[in-house]
Amino acid sequence: MSLPNAVFLDTSVLAGQQYNFGSAALTTFIPLAKKHAIQFLLPEPTESEITRQIRDRSKEALKALEDARRRAPFLAKWKHFPPKQTYYMTDWEVVRVAMAEWQEFLKSFSVIRLDYSAVNLKTVMQWYDRVTPPFREGKKRKEFPDAFAIAIVEAYARNTASSVAVVSEDSDMKLACDRFSSLLYFRSLPALTELLLSDGTKLDKLRSAVQEDIDALSQAAADAASELEFYHSDRDYSIIDTKVHGVQFEDVSVVAIGDGECTLAFSCEVETEQHLEWEELDHYRDEYSKEKQWVLDSSPLSGIAKVAIDPKAGTVSDVTFFEFDESGIEVSERPRRRW
Repeated sequence: MSLPNAVFLDTSVLAGQQYNFGSAALTTFIPLAKKHAIQFLLPEPTESEITRQIRDRSKEALKALEDARRRAPFLAKWKHFPPKQTYYMTDWEVVRVAMAEWQEFLKSFSVIRLDYSAVNLKTVMQWYDRVTPPFREGKKRKEFPDAFAIAIVEAYARNTASSVAVVSEDSDMKLACDRFSSLLYFRSLPALTELLLSDGTKLDKLRSAVQEDIDALSQAAADAASELEFYHSDRDYSIIDTKVHGVQFEDVSVVAIGDGECTLAFSCEVETEQHLEWEELDHYRDEYSKEKQWVLDSSPLSGIAKVAIDPKAGTVSDVTFFEFDESGIEVSERPRRRW
């Protein structure tokens, strides 16, 4: 799986197209979505926001029409100018037409509607308290619709082992996606369309870029390894300190491609030095004493990473996400004891 198998369109994408579902950006994406069997994810807060925006735009359009009627009454003599009708009937009809276009657009996809059931409200409130994207300072402080949408889409990706293309013109959505390996950010729908049109050449280039700049990944792995919990397989030994000496990657695979980024699955060996402490029995004195010694150990690990790719240089510019599958590592190496 190198291409996303699901897509989430932020409202900014549809608004950017002026809710013109016949636009080139939307119509060129549809056949490729069908070809690659891409699921169209529609979180409940996003669908509610889309409906509200369609209604608001319909009312704004009618208001502009009425303003034109007042400011240029001669337009009434133009045979193509809409005749004046009751406001209620006109409003209802315009909204109905706009919503019918939206529903017709959705028929082009395999739509998966997602409700709030998978959302952890405590997690979303923690994002809010810590001003974690998509929450930001100032006007972006209360981005609850975006936050709920991201939480819902991320839960779907996690529960179905999917990679989701998140298309948004909002840069704060990119910062939100950077925290999750399964969410791949695209700044525009044409950027995703271009990826779906590409052949295996792009994938080969990404693999080469990662392999040629493996040091960036190694440093991220070393930093992440230093945060792991190490424990000894023998209860007689306690680990009082750990030094990470290096990481050797055995396999790195590109499992999903985004816009200027990709998600990697990897396996590696982490070489560490463990400072062990234990109680040693002195047979001559018949008493115990505390002993300490450093030992070398090597542990196999696996995980997921996301890297940003410099489009001009074709190199890894940053490791935006890194996570081991393991949270605790068992050390088996024992020290050389005196007795």
